[in-house]
Amino acid sequence: MKASWLTALAFATAVLFLTTAAQAADTTPETTPDTSQSVELEELKVIATPILQGNKVDRYGATSSVVSEEQMDNLGAMDLSSALRRTPGVTITRYNPVGAFGGGEGGAIFIRGMGSSRPGSEIKTFIDGVPAYMGLWNHPLIDLLPIDPAQSIEVIKGPQPNRFGDTFSAINIIPKRMQGEGTTTTVEAAAGSYGTVNQSLEHGGRIDDFDYYLGQGFRRSDGHRANADGRQFSLFGNTGLKLNDHWEARMFALGVDNTADDPGPDDNSAQSQGTYETRMRLAALTFANDFAKANGELKFFANAGEGYWRNQAGAADDCLNDFWFWGFKAREQFKLSEGFEITMGLDQQWWDGNIRNTTDAGGESSILMPTFSLTMPYVASSYLIGEAEGWHITPSAGVRLYEHNRFDSKAAPHAGLVAGYGSTELHASYAKGISYPGQDVIAIFPAAQWQDIEPEEVEHTEIGISHKFGDLVQADLTYFHDDGKNRYVFSFPGPVWTNTEKFDLEGFEASITVTPTADLSLFAGLTLQDANPSDMPYVPETTVSAGLNWRFLEDFNLSLDCEYVSDMYALSQIRRAGAANTAKVDEHFLVNSRLGWTFYLEDWDAQGELYALVQNLTDEDYEYKPNYSMPGINGMLGVKLTF
Repeated sequence: MKASWLTALAFATAVLFLTTAAQAADTTPETTPDTSQSVELEELKVIATPILQGNKVDRYGATSSVVSEEQMDNLGAMDLSSALRRTPGVTITRYNPVGAFGGGEGGAIFIRGMGSSRPGSEIKTFIDGVPAYMGLWNHPLIDLLPIDPAQSIEVIKGPQPNRFGDTFSAINIIPKRMQGEGTTTTVEAAAGSYGTVNQSLEHGGRIDDFDYYLGQGFRRSDGHRANADGRQFSLFGNTGLKLNDHWEARMFALGVDNTADDPGPDDNSAQSQGTYETRMRLAALTFANDFAKANGELKFFANAGEGYWRNQAGAADDCLNDFWFWGFKAREQFKLSEGFEITMGLDQQWWDGNIRNTTDAGGESSILMPTFSLTMPYVASSYLIGEAEGWHITPSAGVRLYEHNRFDSKAAPHAGLVAGYGSTELHASYAKGISYPGQDVIAIFPAAQWQDIEPEEVEHTEIGISHKFGDLVQADLTYFHDDGKNRYVFSFPGPVWTNTEKFDLEGFEASITVTPTADLSLFAGLTLQDANPSDMPYVPETTVSAGLNWRFLEDFNLSLDCEYVSDMYALSQIRRAGAANTAKVDEHFLVNSRLGWTFYLEDWDAQGELYALVQNLTDEDYEYKPNYSMPGINGMLGVKLTF
């Protein structure tokens, strides 16, 4: 099972099975319809696809995967990690059933090997397109990114300078907004193993040109072992006002308040590292326009947050981090002629913060960070030659410029080509990624020279093909390669910051979605990766995921998802020159299920669902960090009502 070719064979078998099922479902003999009578047909509602809403390739040849609210529900997801746990190219780590202890091992997401460096990270996270991460330490904190306000989640695979800057990969949460007319209210409550509770309340409406959507989410758990408890709370609102036929104003606001404990290793070889508290308040004001020849937006944003690490082991006690982000994003896309588009934009962001440290002996110190500023103008163009439904080819090119107030300026060019005929499409792209050092370089060694560090760079290339067999089958295959350099690390004597480390990542992603009937949808995905250095953490050589959604007996829905992950190195890729990573975790195979029964309350004009979740059906022993065992078989029961 450890051999990649065996896994590839298993994936090929799954693909053959799914394709055969689709073909078998499409063998209904054709008949001549009777047109003598007019018959009103009931609307046919196709069941949601499992795991992913789909993979997207934009006009610049860049790829991303999208997970919608429906997929999150079917996965029984309660946070970002569980929502993306089966997405091809994504690897997760965590300690607890609820809550992510703030660090590389306690709760993180990795995209094609990116994201394991600590402090700092090769990936950034966004909500409504604006930065939402720990600015002081320059890396994501998963608990700052609740899925309650998420209409969908985009996984940006590789640098895409035409969309995001200062990162090699990204995750973007697209907020919910009111759809349609009238009002809607949704209430959900669930409880299960380990004292786990999940609750949410949402309400939206539209009044003439004004719409609103408000929500609240709460979940907690005692955890599957001592000190594995966690709590999450979020409150959000998304309001919009149509100003005229071409302009809309929209305000999105979010507040989160969370805690997660470190349970410590099973073998008591080390102490628990205490409690990690995270809080954030975020607001984004957007003015969007839509004209016949142009569309775009101007977005102003601000967020403030805390990452408080309390009761650390050893002599240290608390590390209290306060961070602030603010800035704006301007983007406009012009359709200059038939098929020819040019996009121009400017991202401007500032961030700073403060770190306070206390010790068990009563000592206290603080560091007030200097303000960092990053200005990123960009331009990109693409030209569609031919017809999208027939023969077509779309070449593209662009560049994003970087002007930092503390580090050297850089440029990130990109080029792409999308070509195809009908339901078959090829794509190829090249993009340079730039990732600047954060205030972590000051926080670790305040007296060390840090202004001479260069930003990290990656050269990203990928080639892929996708094909649709009507509405039955969607298949994708992509090869990717990342050549990274200038990774910043410190060494002694000194300490001295240097850009000395490199990395090389390559691999394949394949996925297939089959919808043989309106009541059945199946998915299978395969990721093969090879990393150099070979001890890069959370880069499993082989990952296979699969899932199905099946509606039966009219009102019942069954969702199954499973994943095999080969053994892999764990822990963070610490920023110390020559540091070797020897910690590994074994391979694992997980199966989860969700069974729901839909019912209707006609007197209340409401639709409801009773559901049961079972996680880790096979009671697999597994871990993401050595000696940090994850839960065995466990479950939840819940109810959801929509008025």
